[in-house]
Amino acid sequence: MKTVALISGGKDSCFNMMCCTAEGHNIVALANLRPEEADKQELDSYMYQTVGHTAIDLYAEAMGLPLYVQTITGSSLATDGDYRPQEGDEVEDLHKLLQAVKEDISIEAVSVGAILSDYQRVRVENVCGRLGLVVLSYLWRRDQTELLQEMIDCGVKANIIKVAALGLKPEKHLGLELSEILPHMLEMKNKYGLNVCGEGGEYETFVFDCPLFQQRISIDQTECVIHSDDAFAPVGYLILKKCNLHPKQAWDVNTPLQEQMLGLPLLTSSKWLEHQNLIELLDPVDPDMPSQADGGGGDSDLPTVLMCVPDVNLSGLEPPAFKIEGNAFQASGVRAIVGPDLDLSTATEQAMNNLKEQLTSHGILMKDIVSTSLSIGDMSNYKTINSVYNSFFDINPPVRVCVEANLPRNIVLQLDCQGHVKGKAGAEEGQESNNSRKVLHVQGLSHWAPANIGPYSQAVLDHDKLYMAGIVPLIPATLEPVQGGIGPQASLALTHIQSIMSVIAPGCTLNCCPLVTCYITRADYIDMARLQWKKALQEKEQVDSEKQSLTPCVQYVQVSALPKACLVEWHVLAWLRLEEADVREVMQVKHSENHSVQAIAQYCDGRPGLFSCHITVDVIDFEVFKRSEKTSLPKQMVDLFCHVWQECYGSGSDSAVPLVKVFFTPTMYDYNLLHKYFSKAVTVACLKYSVPSPILSLVPVSGLDSRKQVLAWCQ
Repeated sequence: MKTVALISGGKDSCFNMMCCTAEGHNIVALANLRPEEADKQELDSYMYQTVGHTAIDLYAEAMGLPLYVQTITGSSLATDGDYRPQEGDEVEDLHKLLQAVKEDISIEAVSVGAILSDYQRVRVENVCGRLGLVVLSYLWRRDQTELLQEMIDCGVKANIIKVAALGLKPEKHLGLELSEILPHMLEMKNKYGLNVCGEGGEYETFVFDCPLFQQRISIDQTECVIHSDDAFAPVGYLILKKCNLHPKQAWDVNTPLQEQMLGLPLLTSSKWLEHQNLIELLDPVDPDMPSQADGGGGDSDLPTVLMCVPDVNLSGLEPPAFKIEGNAFQASGVRAIVGPDLDLSTATEQAMNNLKEQLTSHGILMKDIVSTSLSIGDMSNYKTINSVYNSFFDINPPVRVCVEANLPRNIVLQLDCQGHVKGKAGAEEGQESNNSRKVLHVQGLSHWAPANIGPYSQAVLDHDKLYMAGIVPLIPATLEPVQGGIGPQASLALTHIQSIMSVIAPGCTLNCCPLVTCYITRADYIDMARLQWKKALQEKEQVDSEKQSLTPCVQYVQVSALPKACLVEWHVLAWLRLEEADVREVMQVKHSENHSVQAIAQYCDGRPGLFSCHITVDVIDFEVFKRSEKTSLPKQMVDLFCHVWQECYGSGSDSAVPLVKVFFTPTMYDYNLLHKYFSKAVTVACLKYSVPSPILSLVPVSGLDSRKQVLAWCQ
């Protein structure tokens, strides 16, 4: 992509340019923000490094690139974790700068050297999102010790020009090169917990040479300024008073820059893939695992073949099924229905407005939603649906799982959602009533985990639950699916889940998940997906014998297509603070001559919001099933849920019941009839057993765990 690099003169922004070049992006210009007063070095800024700005012009000359400059007129006004545009804030100066660059040379992306600062990341992503620019942040969440050594090994030459931390002294450390400061920073990391790369503001640098420079900068005269003479953590910096450029005799004008960068020991997407050891996934399936001799859970092994499901007689204006208990709410049955006078975009907008009106009538805002599940009738409509969906959410959107489902032909999408009330309908956007929610929405390309440039977050931590988006196996640096088949894809997606968990909820692992849904596009992928799940659970990071853990139930679901044409998508929900919980499990099985209904529930005694139930129905003879059991099985599932709930909480409990997804295949059940079966069963059984009635979302799919499985209740 045509890229402008945000530079401060420091090592991080410089090295990220090298990484961008290695990934095939074209750095066409540099951009810098500096103080209004030319002789002012240090600003009280949360966003920008300004020490050394007097030599930035030479930096641009050394690279032979145009430099765009914006003076910093704003200040740090909006300092919350999230950011909304605010006049007079220093972030708006960045917007002016990048807008000017885009208007002048039509850039597509921005190179950013952020490593760990969510404060800076959120603001840069906000600005770039408003301008339609992609953030390239290949240093994001890299191990700092490894990263600094990599910079040194790749020929980044930089001097320390500011120190501001315990263990760093102006008279001793200013002017040192990276290779000279590294041993000391490793010592200070162990002694005081300092950031090796200076991400906590411990020190700042100025690059005088790197493999991208056509000329080398010499720093010929400096002035040391002691900004704060604190006895424990003095702050001092260098003013670069005289610098000059010198031609590099060894500069290679014949070899493309990308090729030169690829010859260096820096991390690239291809090396990152090598580190994942995905090639090992071609090993045979674990012989101890049960075989899916019948191919498993599919009515069609071809991912491109959709079952022809008849239209439903609905307008799309029917109010969604809705329930609120305490602060928790759920909605299902949000449908976009097309017709002769209603196109895809209009139908989608109508469906989303239908949901919004339902929530508003209960004093709930769209931003109160924490999780959505989006089923699309045809994945080729994804872009249009996504665009409309996006317009209904602001910053920190809910997590989302998205799959192609075998919906009736006139239903283009079906959506369900759940959340906790935070605000009040009619309140100004941005106002929150509590701080119980934490959102992770990283939108920059990196080597960490896939960016969510779309309208959904990677994870939302709300009270004791960690809601996660459906995760597909994309290479983080490119957002393209990893090649090599189901093994590498299933493994990589699980790796991404663990990376996200470790950031938003340190200590949370796959063993904290009561229920997992694995969407695959072919029935014969189930064995390998199951094997990769088993391996992931056994990894050292996931196992802590001293911690309370769950026994995750995994439901495999075959769908016709997934985003980005991926082969697998994992969707998990995790419970937190299990070390403080009394985790219990209930299992009930009902057998008949031709079928079995099995329920497994997990719950935390004393914490009623933590409840999960997984019910499956398997049949032996489908002719008998169609003749005499088809209508009764939904009732048996609901009855079993009620029995399990009673065993967990007793009768008359007013605990919030989680939303239920019921997966089924249209060859076994008619969409409309199944809805009627379950509606009647829930009404009768929940009243009979004094159990709170759940909200159900029916999802027609291509297949389940095996061909014998006809229904799956996931809650």
